[in-house]
Amino acid sequence: MQKLSIIIVLFVTFWGAKAQQSISLEEAYQKILENNLNLKGGALKIDAQKILKQSAFNLDPLNVSAEIGQFNTDKTDHKFSVSQNFRFPGFYQKQKQVFTEEWKQSLLNLSLQKWQLRRELTLIFNELNYLDAKYALIKKADSLYGVYYDKAALRLRKGESNVLEKSTAENYKSQAHFQLLAIERDKAVTQEKLNFLINDGDSYTNEKQSFSVQNALFSQLQNPEGNPYVETLKQEQEIQKARTLEAKARLSPSINLGYNNTSMIGNQENGSYNDGSKRFHSAVIGVGIPLFNKAQKLAIEAQRVNEEIAANNYQLALNNLNMQYKQYKIQYQNALKETDYFQNDGLKNAETILKTANLQFYNGEINYLDYVLLVNQALDIRNRSIDSVKKLNDAVTEMNALQQTKID
Repeated sequence: MQKLSIIIVLFVTFWGAKAQQSISLEEAYQKILENNLNLKGGALKIDAQKILKQSAFNLDPLNVSAEIGQFNTDKTDHKFSVSQNFRFPGFYQKQKQVFTEEWKQSLLNLSLQKWQLRRELTLIFNELNYLDAKYALIKKADSLYGVYYDKAALRLRKGESNVLEKSTAENYKSQAHFQLLAIERDKAVTQEKLNFLINDGDSYTNEKQSFSVQNALFSQLQNPEGNPYVETLKQEQEIQKARTLEAKARLSPSINLGYNNTSMIGNQENGSYNDGSKRFHSAVIGVGIPLFNKAQKLAIEAQRVNEEIAANNYQLALNNLNMQYKQYKIQYQNALKETDYFQNDGLKNAETILKTANLQFYNGEINYLDYVLLVNQALDIRNRSIDSVKKLNDAVTEMNALQQTKID
């Protein structure tokens, strides 16, 4: 069963890898801008809001009625009426302002989506580069353990060592092998995340490059108000203000215009007789006064509360942004200290340990178990160095994302 699992992992990994294209972070981002479904949805939302702006002048339904009965004499007359309610122009202007502010919000939401995707893409590339570095390290360990497993097996056959040495070598060799499989699996999962974001039907992987330290743009948060997420909350305040003005405008009177067309069959006051062929016309004008307006006043009061909520959310976002930046800065500073140590001293020590261990082992000055302990120590230093770079780059990515204001 264990062999079957290994075969399946290898098949999935190599079958998916053979058709993959290497791509840089910037190239991947451009493809995301062209193909990502979230961005397409955001663009459609902008189109919808742009159309909705044109619906601000929204009249009530035209009222058409007909009457039949004895209006003037015992003869049957007919009356047709048409009427239409209008709001004062200020109401429609306020309604259009709401739609305009919501349209502006849709633009900011698209920028926010681009910002989020850029951040997510950078973290994915950090992960892929990290896994490549880990794979190269474990591959080297696997090679070392493989060579010395063969030597331990030979020494055992010659009677120069015991079974413990061979078993230890075999155990480390197996551990390295399964670590490689785990890294291949993790990379395949991360590549699928990349392909999901790009969404063009092809399969991609990161362009091979050295696993190096990224640079933070600023040491302090420069313009938190310009952060894309904060900007959407700032715009939400404008939306709520516009909705309050619209709610107030609903308290203004409305105008009703009407037209009547009536027949009057029978004798008229001037002595003539009307047989119904002659029609009589009249116009109606009226004013709708919102006399019973308690419900609307409560709606206005509730809308003022919504304004306060929007203002509170905006301030909360600013506070959270500053807090997050400080947290990432602490992570960055800690990771930077670790990385500086490994690059200045730790990796040199690891190289010295490995060279010395190889020399002493070949000269017979140490046994295999001592050699393995020294090799593991050197590999652990290199492994922790890779981990520190990963932590540093992730912190830099988060800090730079919080600093970013202009989204292309």
